[in-house]
Amino acid sequence: MLKAAANSDFERLCALCKNSVFGTYIICRAKAYGFERSFAEIYLCENDNGELTGAVSVLDNNAVVVANEHCNFEELAFFVSSFGFSSVLTDEVTAEKCGFHGAVIKTVLSFDTDGKDFQTDSAADMKKVYELFCSCFPQSFSRDKNSYLSWLSDFTFRKNRGLSRLKAVHSGEAVCAAAVTSAECCDGAVISAVACGPEYRKRGYGKAVTLSLANELKRENKTVYVISQDESTTRFYMKLGFRSCGSAAYIERL
Repeated sequence: MLKAAANSDFERLCALCKNSVFGTYIICRAKAYGFERSFAEIYLCENDNGELTGAVSVLDNNAVVVANEHCNFEELAFFVSSFGFSSVLTDEVTAEKCGFHGAVIKTVLSFDTDGKDFQTDSAADMKKVYELFCSCFPQSFSRDKNSYLSWLSDFTFRKNRGLSRLKAVHSGEAVCAAAVTSAECCDGAVISAVACGPEYRKRGYGKAVTLSLANELKRENKTVYVISQDESTTRFYMKLGFRSCGSAAYIERL
């Protein structure tokens, strides 16, 4: 059975989502936006005994799904497919059991070492940070003014609630490199973007912001996750002490 989540379900949701990159996203969304906003909703899967077996978090029509082995995957698949989400992110096993087709499989990594700290800043000109992300990830970040304002508003909203953070390296007033988390909860965090300007590469700046951020999060007893986009990105993170811990399935326009 699927139902809309309520505030009283939060502790159960945390237990279901523990030790999962997908669960980290869901708990962060629950803490940031609650359960009663039209653009951010969470649905729960329960078995006949009322035990929680899965959850679907929807933010701006993009879904993140987490499920355990007791979930009714046929029911979950019907529910998710009926919504026609713009995208769905889940683990590879859940995608297969639900029969989601056309998934792009990505490597999930977690930080597995105590690395050297580097001198970085926890504050920066966010317009310059966004421009850096636009130049490095043109398919994910748009230079449109409204896109920037939307990103800034959401990042600031989460940052002020301890659910996102930034590390940057400067050269004068220029932002050489930056790394951000897009989701944090009590036991996990997801590094979602690491960028270094082309003219500053091969100087260790990308390494600096990544390790500074990962080490800080690890000291807070959080598992630090990254969902790698390709093999070269995976190699970069593994050189810094990240290790593969699973696979993510990303499906567009389900």
